[in-house]
Amino acid sequence: MRTRYSVLLLGLAAVLWVVVNLPASMLRYVIAPSFGTLITPVGTLWRGSSQLVTPLGIQAKLQWDTTLWHPGVNFALIDAKTSIKGRLEPSLSNIRASLSGQLDAQTLAPLLAQYDLFVPGIFDLQPTNLHFGADRLTMLSPSQLQWSGGQVRYILANRRYDALMPPLFASITARDDGTLEANVTLSSADAAPLLILRLNPSGSVYLGVTRGMLRLANYPWTGNEAETEMIFEVERGLAQPFT
Repeated sequence: MRTRYSVLLLGLAAVLWVVVNLPASMLRYVIAPSFGTLITPVGTLWRGSSQLVTPLGIQAKLQWDTTLWHPGVNFALIDAKTSIKGRLEPSLSNIRASLSGQLDAQTLAPLLAQYDLFVPGIFDLQPTNLHFGADRLTMLSPSQLQWSGGQVRYILANRRYDALMPPLFASITARDDGTLEANVTLSSADAAPLLILRLNPSGSVYLGVTRGMLRLANYPWTGNEAETEMIFEVERGLAQPFT
C-alpha cells in the first residue's frame, strides 16, 4: 500500500513539474484576447515575462512568479515610471486579486489620447483587493487612487483647453452588479465628488462632471450652478470619445 502511495505521489509530482515548466507562450491560450495579448513571452509558466498589449492600446511589461505552497501567482506590470505589483489566488468559485503601486500617466497615454485628453503625473494606487466571480466583480473594501496633478490639455467641441490641475483623490468602490465607481475629490476627506467615473461590466464608461470640476479644468461656463451640482453626464464605450 505504501508503495502505491509513493508511486502516486511521484506521478503527481512529475505531472506538476511538467506543467509548471511548460513554455511561457502557453499563457497565450489562457489569457482572453479581450484582456490582452502577450508579445514575445519568455520563461515558463512557473516564472517568466512578456510584453502585454491590451485592446485599449496600453502596453507594459508583465512579469510573473508562481507559488505552490500557497497556490497563486505574483505579478508585476512595469513601464516607464509604472510599477504595479499584485497577486492572483484562484479558488473553486472565484479568483482573488490584490494589487498596489504607481501608474505613470505616460502608460495611460494611448487610452487617454482617444478622448483627446493629455494628462501628466503619477497615479498612486493604494492596496486594492478584488474578487472575480463567475458573474460579477466585488471588492473587499474601498480603495483610493491619488493623482499628483499637473498641466492638463484636452480638446472639447473642437477647441483646445489647458489647465494647471491640483492633486486629486479618487475613492474606488464596486457595486453589487460589478460596476467599478470612482468618486474624485480635492481631498480624501471631501464628501461631495467633483467627478464620478464608472466602469460598467459591459465595458461602457459613465462620466459625470460637476461645476466645480469645470472650474478646475479652466472650462468656460456661464451658469450659476453650485460647485457640487452635476453639469453633464455621458456614457460611452471605452473606444468612443466623450465629445
